[in-house]
Amino acid sequence: MPVRWAQGGEATVLSLDGERVELLSTRPFPPGAPASGALAREGEAPLALTVKVAGSVLEGDRYRVRGRLVNATRALREALTALREARSP
Repeated sequence: MPVRWAQGGEATVLSLDGERVELLSTRPFPPGAPASGALAREGEAPLALTVKVAGSVLEGDRYRVRGRLVNATRALREALTALREARSP
C-alpha cells in the first residue's frame, strides 16, 4: 500500500511503532513539517495520513522520512498495523 503525498510523490511504509512511523519516500520533508497524503488501499477508499516529520535522510535515490502520526484515525491505524503484520516473517 503506497502513500501518495498531497505535494506530489509517494512513499512506502517501512515501520510503525505506536505513533512513530518511518517511510521510504520519493521526496524529502524538512523537520517539523507536516507531510500530508493518503494511504492507497486496493479496492477501498484511500485513508488520509499526516506525519509530523522528525527528519529525512537520503538513501540511494529515495529518502527515509521519520516522524509521528498526527490525527490518525482508527481505520488508518488498523490498515498500517495490517500492513506491518503482512510484511513480518
